[in-house]
Amino acid sequence: MVMALGPDATLEGQPTCPPGIFSEVIFHIVESQILPYEVARETARLLVENGAREALTLDTVHSSVRIDLEEVSHIISANIDFPGYVEAEKFMIPVVTPEWPRVSLQKKRLAHVRPYNPDPRFFFSGVMVTVAELPSGDKEAICGGVIAMGGQYSGNLTKFTTHIVALNMDNDKCKQAIAKKLAVKIVLPHWFDDCLKLNRRIDESPYLLPNPEVERINSSEPVPLPKGPDLSYSHAHNGGPMAYDPPSPRPNFAVFDHKRVKLGEDLGLSLRLRGVIYTIIRQAKGEIVERIEDANTYVGQFREGEDYVHAHQNGMDVGNLTWLYWMFAHGEWASPLRRLLHYPIVRGGLPGMHGNVITVSNYGGDARLYLENLIEACGAKFTKSMKADNTHLITARSHSEKCSAAREWNIHMVNHLWLEESYAKWQVQSLTNPKYSLFPPRTNLMEVVGQTSIDPNALELSLGDVGEVMSDFAGIRPTTISPPTRLASEQPPIPRSGKSASKQSSTNVATPSRWNRVVLSETPLSTLGSGRKAKEQAVARLHDSIMPDVMKFQKEQKRKGGVMGGGRRRRSGSSAEEKATLSRKRSASVSAMSTSEDETKLGPKKGKKRPKPTVHLLITAYREWVDNPQKEEADKKGLASIGIQCVTDPASCTHLAAPHMVRTEKFCCALAKAPIIVSTEWPQACLREERIVNPELFTLHDSEGEERLKMNLKESLGRARQNGGKLLQGQTVYCAPGVHGGFETYRRIVEANGGVCIAFRMAKKAANVPDSDKLVLLSGDDAGDKKLWKPFLKIAKNTGKDAVIYKPDWLLDLAMTQKIVWSDRYEFPM
Repeated sequence: MVMALGPDATLEGQPTCPPGIFSEVIFHIVESQILPYEVARETARLLVENGAREALTLDTVHSSVRIDLEEVSHIISANIDFPGYVEAEKFMIPVVTPEWPRVSLQKKRLAHVRPYNPDPRFFFSGVMVTVAELPSGDKEAICGGVIAMGGQYSGNLTKFTTHIVALNMDNDKCKQAIAKKLAVKIVLPHWFDDCLKLNRRIDESPYLLPNPEVERINSSEPVPLPKGPDLSYSHAHNGGPMAYDPPSPRPNFAVFDHKRVKLGEDLGLSLRLRGVIYTIIRQAKGEIVERIEDANTYVGQFREGEDYVHAHQNGMDVGNLTWLYWMFAHGEWASPLRRLLHYPIVRGGLPGMHGNVITVSNYGGDARLYLENLIEACGAKFTKSMKADNTHLITARSHSEKCSAAREWNIHMVNHLWLEESYAKWQVQSLTNPKYSLFPPRTNLMEVVGQTSIDPNALELSLGDVGEVMSDFAGIRPTTISPPTRLASEQPPIPRSGKSASKQSSTNVATPSRWNRVVLSETPLSTLGSGRKAKEQAVARLHDSIMPDVMKFQKEQKRKGGVMGGGRRRRSGSSAEEKATLSRKRSASVSAMSTSEDETKLGPKKGKKRPKPTVHLLITAYREWVDNPQKEEADKKGLASIGIQCVTDPASCTHLAAPHMVRTEKFCCALAKAPIIVSTEWPQACLREERIVNPELFTLHDSEGEERLKMNLKESLGRARQNGGKLLQGQTVYCAPGVHGGFETYRRIVEANGGVCIAFRMAKKAANVPDSDKLVLLSGDDAGDKKLWKPFLKIAKNTGKDAVIYKPDWLLDLAMTQKIVWSDRYEFPM
């Protein structure tokens, strides 16, 4: 939860520290309505006075990323709605709220960045919890859940504590908080339980001790309708309120700086309204373009057509007219993925939703309008009143006349999260998931409506899993081939008890039986994808040439994890070879189809056949592509035409290209395979000469980078060839929750070097400890990670093993140098 700063707020009176506390910080500040210019400048002043340096702004033409992401170490922002956030995540640059520098100055040391992440997914951000007299298991569960969702835990009551978790006031911590008149909230553990199950932060008021509302008022009694979030200009699924002019922006409105906007023809705008929008965008320092190839922002109504597919596949900002109107009204940038109905819709809606008749209860105002529009965008039918033919009731509470009727008529009763997450993930979610039938007793869930964002990985589902392959065909629309729909009645039974029951995660709080609830695993429904029809001849050829491979694809997709959108990893050589063979077969089919289609239109076509790739090239930190997705697409096609295939998996690359020495995830993983490492000038030279130029002429040389990283690239490659990807074979590396960059990043690096990486969140049984010579824990320095140090060392002692607790730099240096160094320079001061 980001702490809002008022327009008149300043940082006056903050403690000062000896110069140098921020000496390694190069920062960039993102201004917004909740972080206005005056507060931003005051924050910058405090950082600079204590050793930091502000990053220079770039005058870039092809990108909205206005800073050098290779230089910046921290981005200060009150939210994640700013251009360049996705790129910052890729570079593992921490984005923190303005509270981070202030708390660092108070602590006289750099505070850990995780609790100050403005990402709304970390809904406990800004929460510092301590527990009073709860069983140890409940205490550990609450601690794990709070830390996982961006909060902090402390064993003691401090001036930074925001919440005390207790069952009553008869304990020392509560008495001390009352005596010292601390601004701390004392809550029942039920609050954390309900927040974690909903994956949303709800109001604490009904759970506050000493006289909690949930224990003294019956849940059926009326609850005042909450104000709820601002949903203005968030609920026009048909592309926007096109009947009237957009809202007038405030003065100095510059949201579209360095944006080149293409308005889709499917918006159906009149010439007058189109002219009004053009004028506003130009006044906001944007540019209107007529060709999608010249744009970096696309505004359309539907997820279809050549312009949309081009924009989506080239990583542009894609939104609808409602999204534009929202930015005009609020005067700031917002990601079109942040709100569900700011992104173009799918004509016909979500497969699996057709035939559903849905009504709504206990929501009001914009929240009700938002849900009505979302229901229709899903392809279901909305009804104002409830009838016997209704299939679903979406309600914010479990008490109303409609709720009583739903129980009597056996109509599905769920909260709005079922609808939002089905749309966001583009897959109808299982009604058996307890999260969707959870109604906290004295809470109206309208207070958390509209907080769900679109899952970027799910956008491919609305195009179709084979759409990416087919979109390369000249003049042929993507066609979807998806697994068959599984009806609700076909869902496997949910285990109720015993060993077959689903295990709870660290985010499911195990608490006293009088308030504990069983959390079952989710069994999502498979759905049938949607897509436009290709030309009949092309589809016929596709069916004959590629369907056997598609059937294999569908069979593989049914396995746990799937194969698309971050599916399970393929570790054996045979699996990788099979995947490459399948890709070659599809490419051959694509080439044959394209040629045949051209011959149908223009007669036989002469030209060179695309050669089979002999080079698999992985490129990292290449600014020319980061700033210009059109150039990236054109370059990749040009490289493919001469036999160089650009890949994204470090394990499959034969060549690695980088502008200089960088310690990115791709570089660290690829180096373990000892590829040929070249400068990014090499692929450009190949494109200029239209052939594969000798890579030895472009070997990467960066003496300054090698000195900075304390390594020699030639020696590292030699060791990598000797190691054969097995440097960490037999070694298990544990990873604490607070490590910067996240567990998945370090897991991939460890596995690329032959080791095993395990997330460490609480004490493990000795029997589960792997047979490693030395136990390693990669940890951050926040309070939550420090709580894990003693249990980790205790495990090592009980199993007779040596153990070290290292900073993540140990693994990154190991990957770059290709040798293991056990050194106290990686240890934390104990």
